[in-house]
Amino acid sequence: MSRPLRIAMFVGSFPVISETFIVRQIIGLLDLGHHVDIYADTRTEPAAPVHPEIARERLLERTTFMDLPPETAPWEMPVWPVTGRAWPPGSETSIHNSVRVARAIPKLLTCLVKAPRLTFQVLSPSQYRYQAASLSALYRLAALCARPKQYDVLHAHFGPVGNSFRFAKELWRAPMAVSFHGYDFSTLPRKEGKDMYRKLFETVDAVTVNSEFTRQQVEKLGCPAAKLYSLPVGLDPVEFPFRERKRDPGQPVRILTLARLTEIKGHEYAIRAVAKLLQRHPAIRYDIAGDGPLRERLEELVARLELQGNVVFHGALDSAAVRTFMAEAHIFVLASASVEGDQEGQGLALQEAQAAGLPVVATTHGALPEGMLPDQSGFMVPERDVEALAERLNFLVEHPEIWPMMGSAGRRFVEARYDIRRLNSLLEGLYSRMIDTSRRHTTLERCR
Repeated sequence: MSRPLRIAMFVGSFPVISETFIVRQIIGLLDLGHHVDIYADTRTEPAAPVHPEIARERLLERTTFMDLPPETAPWEMPVWPVTGRAWPPGSETSIHNSVRVARAIPKLLTCLVKAPRLTFQVLSPSQYRYQAASLSALYRLAALCARPKQYDVLHAHFGPVGNSFRFAKELWRAPMAVSFHGYDFSTLPRKEGKDMYRKLFETVDAVTVNSEFTRQQVEKLGCPAAKLYSLPVGLDPVEFPFRERKRDPGQPVRILTLARLTEIKGHEYAIRAVAKLLQRHPAIRYDIAGDGPLRERLEELVARLELQGNVVFHGALDSAAVRTFMAEAHIFVLASASVEGDQEGQGLALQEAQAAGLPVVATTHGALPEGMLPDQSGFMVPERDVEALAERLNFLVEHPEIWPMMGSAGRRFVEARYDIRRLNSLLEGLYSRMIDTSRRHTTLERCR
């Protein structure tokens, strides 16, 4: 690319330990010489673990957080009727909606002066739905109006974030892309309706998808095929040194899962499969890295199955700790299962494991079959099939001689398809095309 680009990146919360792929993309763009500003709805809780790259690259200094009252976001409580009250979660006192409206008046005046047309849009329920009713769209517009910037391209991660900030395209007069990843094309449309992204698809210039499965789902939601671009989220293979797996005498077989403790990740089925595996092979250790709302329930399951000596929960880990666990494991398992339509859009941990040389076992869920080489870098089993999962794990435990072959196949696969440098180069090309197309349209409009 001939010159550095000025890029605005929109996210929900920042930094989020499970969204390493966003951090990698931002750092990759910075390494290519581009300027990146980050706009986030909320800041992650101070006690939450963060990746060391956040501090090393000083990403928080590049981040603008929206000034959103707690009852406005993320809870999106409407201000109507004005005579009513809102009860912020965790609060013992309510707040009058009239107070909320009065508090928003300075924001309204700022927006009316700097972006009158957009002000009426963000207050229109037909345009911004519940974000108009809660005034969160107004607060976001005011935050961006207070920071007049010139950008070459705008990029939102996750469909709802794109919906929240789509006004930025007109405000800053720059082309805009949005990236879909998983829950945004599966769970949310079932709750909010398949037309929830209609305005977004009309507005943005490009929609990136992380797999062919995601492409199909997003197209079903009404995205024009001409706006869809395949761009998986990537990793730096250097960060995951390849190690040929072998089991030393007397060493337990180390099985690893790296995933948030949520229903979709299928931890329950993996734990039950390990319980069956232990009946044949007692020298097994199962490490579960990640945290989430199901931790207590899963710990109770482990206790009920009397697996406390073999199954260890490690909580959320930063990137350095993740690499350590990847280096020490022998087998990686990801037992994802659909929950109320929620499905994986890619499953990046599966690629990280293969990059490190781990043979993998995963389910035929969502895009997971695209993210590995079935029967070459690992095995696939049906969702929720504990017997099949245990059988494949047992096969790998009993045949360590195939670990190196599977590990090498997985490493080559990941290097060819998921190297972040190659993917960021493709992203640069997409940005360039978006900018050129936008300029041509602007020139045509001026000639009319």
